[in-house]
Amino acid sequence: MNNKESAKALLSDAVIILDETQISLKLCHWHRVVRKCQEATELAIKGLFRYLGIEYPKSHLLGRVIKRELGKFRFLDIDELNKMAFITDSLTFDREPSFYGSPNGMPASELFDEEDAREVIENTKWIINTTKKIVE
Repeated sequence: MNNKESAKALLSDAVIILDETQISLKLCHWHRVVRKCQEATELAIKGLFRYLGIEYPKSHLLGRVIKRELGKFRFLDIDELNKMAFITDSLTFDREPSFYGSPNGMPASELFDEEDAREVIENTKWIINTTKKIVE
């Protein structure tokens, strides 16, 4: 499998995971939407990195790598790079609370609301669509 095929496979997984958020949205499981969007966003970004032959970290926090590496290719302007990095890192910071709740004992199900869920879905769609334009 070459880089383009591998990238498309990761993007395909990202789309499937984003689709799964609709079930959680209907069930008002806002924290699960956040969790799924983080996963979908990470896969889309890593798919783009794979396509471009960029070695990416085996971690969830990708903002710095986005700014440093994707800026070299000029597929995205500085505002788009910053937006992509911000969305990705924001979702990463929300990842643990969306699984485990807050350190003071508030459950994950109470940390996020419908507005949060809808916002992260829109941001994830933007990331996926942006990466697809480059890869395809």
